Amino acid sequence: MSEAERPDSLVAYTLVLLLRGERCLLLRRAENRARFPGRWTGLGGRVEPDELEHLRAAALRELEEEAALRPEQVRHLVLRRVLLHARPGGPLTILLYFTGVLDGEDVLAQPPLASPEGELSWVRPDELERLDLVDNARLVLPLLLEDARRDPEGREPVKLGALRYSPEGTIEAIVWA
Repeated sequence: MSEAERPDSLVAYTLVLLLRGERCLLLRRAENRARFPGRWTGLGGRVEPDELEHLRAAALRELEEEAALRPEQVRHLVLRRVLLHARPGGPLTILLYFTGVLDGEDVLAQPPLASPEGELSWVRPDELERLDLVDNARLVLPLLLEDARRDPEGREPVKLGALRYSPEGTIEAIVWA
């Protein structure tokens, strides 16, 4: 990688996998989105510079923006995994993966639901394989489901990982510490 191709900026994003019973809430990104149009992922977005000391607040803000959810509707919002990566030609990126539990049977009960970012749907874990997931989400969402099953209260340490890309820009591996 040449010096010009090396990252020269840093961005952070949250991704929240909300759970209710045996389902998780996913977003199918709108077709007009610049990044990953029509592909599935969790809810989240960019962490603003003034939120770097309050990552949970950034995740809650994104849930409100994308799904009109209030903080009191989400229990056990836990930072589970942090993934560092540098897509070829892109900035150094930190992905902050949270899980949470959505309270209330009537909250977002009738999917699909419109969001400013696309369409929200409740998905069973066994349906993940057939969805056109964003590449890193395909690898991390099953791990988040297992983390939440194994440790519902979020007492385990945050897992740190680094994503390695091929020269063509496809994911080669994630190495978790």
